[in-house]
Amino acid sequence: MRNSRLSLIKNIFAVLAFGFVFLGKMEAQIMPPNLQCVRGDTLFYVLPTNNCGPFLSYDIWASQSLNGPYTLQGSVTNPTQDFYAFVNPSGQQWFFYMTSNYDCPSQQAIPSDTLDNRPPIVSPIQTVSVENGQAVVTWQPSPSAEVTGYIIYRETSIGVIPVDTVYSGNTYTDLNSEPNLGPESYFVNALDPCGNTSIFDAKHTSIFVEATPIPCNQSVKLNWNTYQGWSNGIGEQQIWFGINGGALTMAADAGSSGGSFEVENLVDGATYCFEVHAVEAVTGAVAKSNQTCLQVDIVQSAAGMYLANVSVTNGGDVNLTWDWNPLAELVEYQVLRSDQNADYQPIEVQSTTAPLTATNTYTDLDGGADVGKVFYKIQTLDVCDSVLATNYGSTIYLTATPLAGNINQVKWTPFDFENATVTSYTLYKIVGGNVSVLEMLSSSTHSYQHNYDATNIEEAQACYYVVAHASLITQNGQTIEIESRSNRACVQQAARIFAPNAFVPEGFNQEFKPLIVLGDLAAYEMHIFDRYGQEVFTTNDPDAGWYGQKNGKNLAQGLYVYVIKVTQASGKLTEKRGTVLLIR
Repeated sequence: MRNSRLSLIKNIFAVLAFGFVFLGKMEAQIMPPNLQCVRGDTLFYVLPTNNCGPFLSYDIWASQSLNGPYTLQGSVTNPTQDFYAFVNPSGQQWFFYMTSNYDCPSQQAIPSDTLDNRPPIVSPIQTVSVENGQAVVTWQPSPSAEVTGYIIYRETSIGVIPVDTVYSGNTYTDLNSEPNLGPESYFVNALDPCGNTSIFDAKHTSIFVEATPIPCNQSVKLNWNTYQGWSNGIGEQQIWFGINGGALTMAADAGSSGGSFEVENLVDGATYCFEVHAVEAVTGAVAKSNQTCLQVDIVQSAAGMYLANVSVTNGGDVNLTWDWNPLAELVEYQVLRSDQNADYQPIEVQSTTAPLTATNTYTDLDGGADVGKVFYKIQTLDVCDSVLATNYGSTIYLTATPLAGNINQVKWTPFDFENATVTSYTLYKIVGGNVSVLEMLSSSTHSYQHNYDATNIEEAQACYYVVAHASLITQNGQTIEIESRSNRACVQQAARIFAPNAFVPEGFNQEFKPLIVLGDLAAYEMHIFDRYGQEVFTTNDPDAGWYGQKNGKNLAQGLYVYVIKVTQASGKLTEKRGTVLLIR
């Protein structure tokens, strides 16, 4: 090993040289032999050129300590001899330098570099990286001054073989390497002019990564061998990838150990290129893997689908609307229904065929939206047997109840739709087939009292429905406005029967005929009885009155009992009993 001569001596020569320059008296120095290397116990050197005077000898100085003291071990008096054999039977470590001895008065003989009789110090590999499909080896230069080159070794199936010798620089690209087929392992040995080499240091092995698509996961699984050779170990392993020929960017940190990573959320049909970059702890040195590329063919799932609306038709059916990925590779879908947002049951199962439509509808003809709240979901099964379900959505159930005082009470259940927020309600009334807005209501209002016009029989028998206005946040984060209609509920006020308490057949009020208010009659009966309980008159015609006769003969003045029964179209029965005074 070559080392710098004692710093003290070199400092003295530097000071002397400076002094000579300063005084203008500097003269040529006596150059030493260029000590090249030590092979065995023989020193080899390159002869110097000195013209200041006659040659006397080349002197060899030795010490068993780098820092001395050095003693003269021998001299070479042949000016053309370029080697010196040093006797070292014990094989101990010695340090050497040489000086030239010329008869040059007043000129200083400067020493050569210092070498020892040991092989060169190792040149540790920094990285074995893959660049442009070839292995690139980078190493630290050996601190041994006698080193003139580096031997590159590669591990093969037949053993470790030298592949090249590098005489300049500390980087080597192995043009015969195949890092795209598997990991490549290397050693680097320092070399001196005597053929001495450093001992083999730690082997460094490149990273070889393979990519395997997992279609049902919409992902690619990366597997690689971890980088080998760093004394500080691996600090992190970075996943880099590029899409469709674009530049590679770091996508994830796969940790400092392990050799697998799953890259998710890939674009179907795109071409991805992957690399793994290992980073050495402490130093930050980076070793790249081979680059592996593939066009991914993944199974498109229905992920991101959502139920967009649930609304009741005028006829009482329930319309469902949902959106999904039209490229999804589905086997079937199911329409699920529940009356309590639990224990959903399929009411429709349909096979799917490509191409799918993005927006889909289904009408439930037997949902029961007119008797209660109904919940729905859409569920899909894809070719990977993956089952996905949408958000839930329910119908609005509305009821209308007649109250006293010309009031119809309307109530409805809140619009219950996952991921949706109600902003307002609009209440509609249907009178005589005409639809009109009855009231605009806040999102927290779920009832309303309608004071109807009692003189308008059709309004007293109005129908109602409500529409919820809501904002729905979809699976992709978009907000859409939706409207959901309730069932239609109709109200019928009870019929009212007004009957006179007296009449005068020969006078102004000649007949006894009740007034039916809010009739919408389905059936009508009126019976008149005398004071003995004998029926004297009966009719099913609400327009027919009693003129105080029985079988065409006038009856005597007096009190008579009446029984009036009115059956409305809804089936509601109203009955009125009383007495009327027949006046003659």
